[in-house]
Amino acid sequence: MSYLIIRKSSPIETNMLLEMTLNVMSESSMGFVKNNPQLGLNVFVPYLNNGAYYLVAIDKTMIVGWVLIGPDFNPLNTQNTGSILSLYVFPLYRKKGVGKQLMIRAFDEFKKQGFQKIQLNVYADNPAKQLYKRLGFSDVSSVMEIELNEGTGN
Repeated sequence: MSYLIIRKSSPIETNMLLEMTLNVMSESSMGFVKNNPQLGLNVFVPYLNNGAYYLVAIDKTMIVGWVLIGPDFNPLNTQNTGSILSLYVFPLYRKKGVGKQLMIRAFDEFKKQGFQKIQLNVYADNPAKQLYKRLGFSDVSSVMEIELNEGTGN
């Protein structure tokens, strides 16, 4: 792989990246969330309208991955907290350090903006969880669910 450039996306790229983010929701969620453009817009556009932005990894002239970062709006966080909203690396570029480079650049961006910690959500079987652990993230909560049907419960 040639020299990788990581930079903030342009407005045109941001629109394209938002569309791509919506198209990989099923893959990123390990199938829990189906690709649903309207749902994705409802999730990501408010963040983009409130200061979130994409950092892109460029190999030559092609975007090979992105990370969407922004402020976290959880009222339970007592510290100034940043949020990793989406990380995606195209399959051909996985296992080559692209995700790590994007995350390290995101850390730098958050530090420059005065954030004191970073949070992200990751589905249990997502292979990126290993990258997050290697970068120092730790589990702080779990979301559990059960499908309600006629045979559920006592």
